[in-house]
Order: sequence, then C-alpha cells, then structure tokens
Amino acid sequence: MLTVSSDYSAYLAVCEEAARTAGKIQREKLGTVSVRFKSNPNDLVTEADTASQAAIEKIILTAFPCHRFIGEEGNLTALSQQGTARITGEYCWIVDPLDGTTNFVHTCPMFGPSIALTRGTDILCGVFYNPMTEELFSAAKGGGAFLNGKRIQTSTRTSAREALVSVSFASQTDSQSPDLQTFLKALPVCQALRRTGATALNLAYVAAGRFDATWAYTCHPWDIAAGIILVTEAGGVAGKPDGSPFDFNDPSPVCASANETLHKDLMKTING
Repeated sequence: MLTVSSDYSAYLAVCEEAARTAGKIQREKLGTVSVRFKSNPNDLVTEADTASQAAIEKIILTAFPCHRFIGEEGNLTALSQQGTARITGEYCWIVDPLDGTTNFVHTCPMFGPSIALTRGTDILCGVFYNPMTEELFSAAKGGGAFLNGKRIQTSTRTSAREALVSVSFASQTDSQSPDLQTFLKALPVCQALRRTGATALNLAYVAAGRFDATWAYTCHPWDIAAGIILVTEAGGVAGKPDGSPFDFNDPSPVCASANETLHKDLMKTING
C-alpha cells in the first residue's frame, strides 16, 4: 500500500483494485470481441468497454454505496442507477473503463482503465492502468504520484524546443478543428510530437516524465480526471489551453506540462 494521506488511502486502494480487475478483463478479451460504433464509425465501443465498466462500478459502489458514479458507457449496474450526469459537491467517481478503445481493437498495447474520485471540482485520487505493460500509475491528493509503487516526477525540460509532446485528436477531425490547428502551430516549434490514441495515457506519461507536455481539445471528464491528479501530484501543471479553469460538468480541453516554465512557453505557441 502506498504512503498517502489517511483520508484518501482507502479510496485509492479500491481505485487500484477496480483498475486491475478491469485490466484483467481487457487482457482476456483482447482480440476476441465484436466492435460497434457510437457517434461515428471512428468512435468505437466493444464488450470489453462495458464489461470493464460493470466490474469497476460493482467494486466501487459496493465499497462506497453512497457515492455517485459517472462512466463513459453510462450507468450499467443496479448499484449506479441513482447516479447523475452532473458532478456535484458530493463524492463522485469518474471512469473511462477502457481509454484507447481503438488501440484495443487493433491489439495495439496502449490502453486501459482510467478511474478518479472527485468531490466537486477537487480530485482526491486517480489511477491509470495499462494491463499489457502492467503499469499502474496512481496518485492521491497531497501524497505524490507513483508508478507501480515508486514515486514519479515530471521532467525538468522548460522549453518547447526541447520538449517531446503528445497530442490527442477527436474521433472525427476536419481541417478547421482546434486539435489540428494547434498541432500545425506546434509541429515546427517542439522537438517532436506523438499521438498515442489514449488521452489518459498521455497524461500519465507526462507525470512519469516520458512526455514533457500533452493537450487535447475534445475530451470529457472521464478522459482527464485521473490524469490531471497524476500530473499535478508529480509536480506538473494542468489547465485549459487558454488558461481558464476546468469545468468537469462540460467537455473540457486540457493542456498539461511538466512545469510552469514549459507550460508558459507552450501557451505562447498554442495561443499565438
């Protein structure tokens, strides 16, 4: 068990259990599931998504039956039928059961569950788990960020020119999308850009110092909640690309950087 604030250690333990359980389901179902799409043919969902979320819901809401639960796939179990589509001042779990579904469908090993606990807009703990690499990224408020039990820190790079940056795109992107426009601005400025296809993974990698920064203009609370606490507890900064505060009740763009100096330099490029 990690050394974290006693106020959050019980929450984090359940969070980790739920992530590992979902990860096991995803390993077992890899390469065997049928595929459907949601909003468009590029927005995929599989039985691994729904089975993972049902398992996460059961573990979390059995442990904390008075908490609210918001998952990407809706409310799937009887335990969560009293959930809400909005995040209130109460304890609320925000879950993407399988971040990187398209990667999963193609057996590309960059996917996994992302789970966070919030109270209002305050994120109390969060995890991202890659079941293929067995890497568990975890953080609790005031307790630091960890990878498989070892403390992690963001990188020390302070200039976009020396930064390895990851980007996210919407499932459907046109030539005028802010995601693409920002990419084109940053491409000649940053040392290199990458796209993993998993927003939560991008944020976890910033926390671990593997990426120096990341951004996503089209995302939902379940895409970023766990990643934000990972980054901030690892010493980084996170906000919207225009510098305004998050609102977890609305789709919120995110930009996270290893440190304040790099963040300011990146903002000049993004908003220039």
